[in-house]
Formats: sequence, structure tokens, C-alpha cells
Amino acid sequence: MELKRNITLFNAVMINLGAIIGAGIFVIIGIASFKAGPAIIISIILSGIIAIFTGLSFSEIARHVSKEGGVYEYAKSVMSPMPGFIGGWMWTFGNIIGIAAVALSFGSYMDALTGFKLNPVFFAITCILSFMTVNIFGIKNSAKTITGIVIINLVVLMVFIFSGLSNFHSGNFSNFMPHGISGIITGTALIFFAFTGFSRVTTISDEIVNPEKTIPRAILLSIIISSVLYILVAITLLGLKPYYDYAVSSSPLALAIKSLHDYYLIILISIGGITATAGVTLTGILGTSRVLFAMGRDEELPKKLSYIDKFSTPVIAIAVSAALGIIFLIFVSFGTIVEASNSAVLTSYIIINISAIALYFKLRNNEKSKVNLSKKPYFIIIPIAGISTIILIMLYINIASLSITGILLLLSFMYYLIRKYIIKINGKRIPKHSDVRTFGLSRLRRK
Repeated sequence: MELKRNITLFNAVMINLGAIIGAGIFVIIGIASFKAGPAIIISIILSGIIAIFTGLSFSEIARHVSKEGGVYEYAKSVMSPMPGFIGGWMWTFGNIIGIAAVALSFGSYMDALTGFKLNPVFFAITCILSFMTVNIFGIKNSAKTITGIVIINLVVLMVFIFSGLSNFHSGNFSNFMPHGISGIITGTALIFFAFTGFSRVTTISDEIVNPEKTIPRAILLSIIISSVLYILVAITLLGLKPYYDYAVSSSPLALAIKSLHDYYLIILISIGGITATAGVTLTGILGTSRVLFAMGRDEELPKKLSYIDKFSTPVIAIAVSAALGIIFLIFVSFGTIVEASNSAVLTSYIIINISAIALYFKLRNNEKSKVNLSKKPYFIIIPIAGISTIILIMLYINIASLSITGILLLLSFMYYLIRKYIIKINGKRIPKHSDVRTFGLSRLRRK
């Protein structure tokens, strides 16, 4: 069986928004506001710009490579299988532990709302298993569920924004940059964790209608919409309470709304926290399972991961994604997985920007593409800016998390070399990568 193209531009934007509007806006924005002060507005704008740099790199490659697998498929097709595998490994690892982190936030919100006094891990595991099931029953069901979740999130956030205007204190913005430029950059690094979901749609290229046009549009629209929303929420948040009140808050929106003494609003915000984290969990399983599927299809990982069931979904890859998320959830601390997730995904984004530079030279060497390139002076500047800004963000990630990322890079490199060596020793043919062989002139879209 094959994957079916059921995802339209609207669905694609909803999937990306479901991945972006989650723990970032309901959890991290409070800590980021404390670090940057009212200048968090600048941090959000910078995060959006940085996301657009890498988003444009993704978009340009998507015009030429339209197969399932995101970073893995893009880097493999433009450069070679090894950077593709390493990029896919890092992206998948980062997002699987991101699933664990967000599911744990879901558990905390659920425990607070229900008052059952159960371990949040119980709710988190239930969340992962539930959305694993939704994923198994087809991409259409996943898209519909994500759309419903995003609509609820948007309604909750708009209610929060308009309610906050009734008790807005402009004096809270008087000390605009309490921690200077350093605080703004730290806030940018924290907020960017939320924006990393913009690449989710690239993992389902085989299931998108007209992916060459839909993917770039979905990436840019989702970044712009979420940036505007984040700015409005941040302004409201700081208009209700001064930035230093959010120093240790894990539910900043609920804390802010308490100043209005409206019990029903507090409940509504808690529901929003639940649906937002649920949406990120659902899109996380969707994205990581498709990358595992693509790796299994190319036999970079066990081929069983590429099995497609009667619902046209990679059921084994979905189950493995969920299982790994639960393992990280149980055995790794929340703080560590959030930082390690961010670091790993950022590493994969460096690889995708390098791939965009490689694509530039492939196109430049194609005589029939030179006219197109002459009209795009930004073609190579954008990925260079993407790499530079990502490295700047990574400087503000703690050493322990960067060390984990370094170990993962080394392990992925060793695994790839050992696998290749063993295959040669056993006399087996190394799986061919059709996109690598045919990328040249035949893969280039000409106008």
C-alpha cells in the first residue's frame, strides 16, 4: 500500500500551528518574559525571523524534493545519505524527547484541572497512547483532530487577550530591557523552542497535495501567524503582571489571569494548556513516525518501520515513536529533555541550511537554472544567516545539553559507518537512494 495525498494547504498550516502553539505559549513564555522583561516582544520577533531563515531553506529544498522524511530526506537528496541520516537522527531524537516533555506538561495541567492528585506521568502516558491511536487511524483523522485542537487553542488565547485588556497596566512596560541585550537573546533562545514546530509539515510530503507549493506556503504562514499570536499574548501577559512575577511559573497564563479573580477564565486557560500540549504531542508523533518510516523505506533503519497498514499509515513507525516518547518520559528529567530536545533539533536545522547551500551550487552548475538564480541574490545569503543565528542561539544552551547532542552526533556517525561496513562485509548491496542518483538535472524543477 502507499501513502495518500489528503493534506491541503489549510490542513498543513493547522498541523504546523498545532506543533508551534503548545508548551511554548502556555509554559515557556513566562520564563522567557522573566529573562527578557518587556523586551520579550523583541525576542519573539527575533525568534520568528530566525525561524523564517531556516524555513526559507526548507521551502527552497521542498520545491525540488517532495518525498516523506523532512530533514532526513532533504539532506539525503541534496547532499548524500550520511548527512541525511545524521540530520534525520537528530531531528527525530529531538522531537521524540520533545513529545515526552510536552506530554509531561499535559499531565501537569490535567492533574491541576481534575484534582485527582495522580502522578502527572500517568496522564502523560495516557496522552501519548491516545494520540498514537489517532495517528494509526489515518492522516485525515489526525488532520481533523489537530484542526479542532488548534481552533480551541486560538479561541482560548483570544479570550485571554481580550480579558487581559480590562486590567492592563502600561506601567509594567516602563523598565523595558531590565537585563539588556543578553536578556533579549536568552529570551530568543527560549522562545525559539516553540517555533521549531514549523518544520513538521516537511515530514509528510508524500501525503500533501501539491507539496512543492503547499509546504513553503504552510511554513511561512504558520511562522507569521504564530509570531503575531505570541506577541499579543506576551503584551497581555506583561500588562496583567510585571515580568518578575513569572520567574518560576510553569503556567504563566493561569497566573496572569488570576489577577482578574475570574474562576471560569482560570479553568478556560487550563483547558487551553491541555489542548495545546495535546496538539504538540499529536503532531510530534505524526512527524517522528514519518521520518522513521522514510529511514525504514531506505533501509537505514529496520525495513519494518516502512510497513503501511490498511489506513495508509506507517503503523509500526507510529508505535515506535510513541514507545520511545514514553521511555524518555519515565527515565529522563523534564529540564534535561527540554534542553536536549532544543539542541538536537537546532543541530538538524544547521544541516538543512547547509543542504540549502549545497542546493544553490547544484543549481548554479546547471546551465538552465542560471537565469533563475540571477533573480535570487538571497538564495545563498538566507541559509548562511540561518546557520549563524542558530549558532548564536546554541551559545545560550547549557553545556550538559550540548554534550548530549555531541554524543548523539557521534553515535549516529558511528552507527552509519558500522552499518555500511557490515553490509559490505556480508556481501550485501547497500540500498540505493533514488533521489541521490537522480537529483541532478532530472530532479530540478525548471521554469
